[in-house]
Amino acid sequence: MPALLSGSTLCFATLAVPDLAAAEAFYVEVLGFRVSRRFAPTRWISLDVDEQGGAGFGLIEDPERPWPSAAVMHDLLVSGLDALIARLPAAARIIEPPVATLWGSYKAVIEDPFGHRLGLVQREPRDPGPQQND
Repeated sequence: MPALLSGSTLCFATLAVPDLAAAEAFYVEVLGFRVSRRFAPTRWISLDVDEQGGAGFGLIEDPERPWPSAAVMHDLLVSGLDALIARLPAAARIIEPPVATLWGSYKAVIEDPFGHRLGLVQREPRDPGPQQND
């Protein structure tokens, strides 16, 4: 049987949070996202991640949702990872500092106030600096 969704692209991800106002404060004031849409009936907001490129990232209030699993992570593509990490406020807890991954990217992991893990991924490996001759 052919894979029904092969060739598809992820276009939107939504995180459930227990307190939308607190989540909005963190994602806007700490991480610098901008709210692009609100839907009051479901207490949902969309953050402008890359809507022009077809991607979206949302938050929905669900106080009954259990604590997030450490096995779940949403990765965000970034550039200048080391500089970005150096500028992160203390409210964005770094749980894994930047490292080269086995698949050739450079990645750090932070955690929001509710325990959601966010991977910050730089596609190209870290610049090794000047080469030394042995």
